Amino acid sequence: MGGFIARLLVVAAVIGAALLLWRLKDALAIGLGSIVLALGFRGLAEGINRRTGLPTGLALALVVLTSIGAVVLSVEVFGSTLAAQFGELSRKLPQGLASLSAQLDGSPLGRDLIAQGRANLVSAVTGAGPKLAAGVLASVGLGLTYLLVMVAGGVFLAVDPQRYHNGVLALIPPARRERYDHLFATLAVDLRRWLLGRLVVMVVVGVMSSLGLWALGIDAPVALGLTGAVLTFIPNLGSVMATLPAMLIAFLQEPIKALAVAFLIWLVHFIEGTFITPYVQDEAVDVPPVISIFSTVVFALLLGPVGVFLVGPITVVLIILVRELYIVDVLGEHPAPRARKRRPLFGKGAGG
Repeated sequence: MGGFIARLLVVAAVIGAALLLWRLKDALAIGLGSIVLALGFRGLAEGINRRTGLPTGLALALVVLTSIGAVVLSVEVFGSTLAAQFGELSRKLPQGLASLSAQLDGSPLGRDLIAQGRANLVSAVTGAGPKLAAGVLASVGLGLTYLLVMVAGGVFLAVDPQRYHNGVLALIPPARRERYDHLFATLAVDLRRWLLGRLVVMVVVGVMSSLGLWALGIDAPVALGLTGAVLTFIPNLGSVMATLPAMLIAFLQEPIKALAVAFLIWLVHFIEGTFITPYVQDEAVDVPPVISIFSTVVFALLLGPVGVFLVGPITVVLIILVRELYIVDVLGEHPAPRARKRRPLFGKGAGG
């Protein structure tokens, strides 16, 4: 009876822990995002330190301020351009609607359509419209709060990563500390390699998109290119999301330009997926495309918008954990390292 009660308590504890983790899923996602940012900030700062001799602390401050400044500048330029375009649209739209209404009013079917449209508009204004707008505003505010917490956590982790590393190791039984120290080092190295690979892809996409939008005469090409570069961080879905703001700006300028922008974004991501990503991915962590696509859907459903932006690092972490904790520790197999066909993009290769 005592053994049965003990097993029952263990099951209850596992279920309770699972429910607690589910309730804290947003906090866990923000924590992982802070770790990814810390790895990126620290990696760039150490790279600047090695190449310029600038102290790591100053290099870290430079990296953080530059990153935040680029995002703020993009939002400012993109927002002002979008506001100006919508201002122009607000002047032209009533004239177009009045002309269309006059044409429709000449037929019974047109009058029915106008009456139905007015009824739907009144229903939207007095019904679910305000609730939907309030929900969107609340989601935006919550997302900005999460982003600020994530950035702050990433900065503090990047300042003194060894302190937190040692603190986590202190919670692990001494007999397993060496193994988990190796696991944490593997996670850090592979996540940093993946992050550097995505950074290269983002820079290439941002430059090509900005030049193409500038050639098409689209307003704020640099801001739109930077927005597309940031959204490229999201595997697969990011390229679709990057198309929408650029097409919106182009449509507000001239409707036919929206099609040209759609083709441009497709061409940029075709070049990226065919020539850039295969080279970079060969030097970083290998995430099979099918796993990447399905993980995007799964983590979007589980974690919402936060999961969409973190689907890449979450997938990389899960692949490494399955490899190290199950394939190596449980099955006792050691996967052979993937053969490199090219010279490593980051650092020297063996014997180099």
